[in-house]
Amino acid sequence: MSAATLETPIDLRTRLSGVLEAPVKSDDVEPWELHSELVLVCPEVCKRALEELPERDPDAFMSRPPSVADTSVSEREAAPPFGQALFVYTLWRFGQTARFGLLTIGTLVAVAYLAELLR
Repeated sequence: MSAATLETPIDLRTRLSGVLEAPVKSDDVEPWELHSELVLVCPEVCKRALEELPERDPDAFMSRPPSVADTSVSEREAAPPFGQALFVYTLWRFGQTARFGLLTIGTLVAVAYLAELLR
């Protein structure tokens, strides 16, 4: 088995002439480009995307709805103690595991009986 290499010159500038010619102007940005990853890598598209954003309200943080910390203890539900919540979660997961185990064992027994009947 043998191989031969051929040296052929490749001019990438002629093949990529449309890509290398002119940078993108903000007027030339297509709408789909604003919603793609090009916003992260192309400065022109990023600039156009920032122009499309609504004007930022500097006092927006002051008009937020009241948080849980702003309400009194009597107005909000008291969370169960950590120990009780951990016990309930552990019991719930144990029940799920037991149910899965019983279903698995029941399936194996059913397949074994079916194999005995067909033999």
